[in-house]
Amino acid sequence: MQRVADRDPVYSDFPWLGGHAPLLRKPAVDALQASLRPYGELIPLRGEKVWLFNVTNVIDALDRKRSKIVYFDDGDILAIERYAFDADKIGSAEVFKLPMRASLVFVNDVFVDRVRKAGLRTVSFEPRWTSGIAV
Repeated sequence: MQRVADRDPVYSDFPWLGGHAPLLRKPAVDALQASLRPYGELIPLRGEKVWLFNVTNVIDALDRKRSKIVYFDDGDILAIERYAFDADKIGSAEVFKLPMRASLVFVNDVFVDRVRKAGLRTVSFEPRWTSGIAV
């Protein structure tokens, strides 16, 4: 058995910072920059060959009735356990976030296919919603 610290780190073209702040290495930037441009800005991080993708495409597409949401006593959202969206509001947007603090970044199947076809390494996506049905 090895401690995690003893193992070699796994390389990824999308190193993990969190679902709200995608990071991209140069191969991902080169492959996806043109398709990302309409949805936000790539910000180079000092001292690293990594870019933060600041998603500026904010869509209020959360279907609160079909989603499973945990609320604070004052009515603000504490957590979203299951997402459901209004597909008409999303339209053809490949990348978006919701108008709430620390929103996850959501992508559609077109974007996922773009990433896969680019041959980027160690990238995975977690389904949150498909064709109007919460996952």
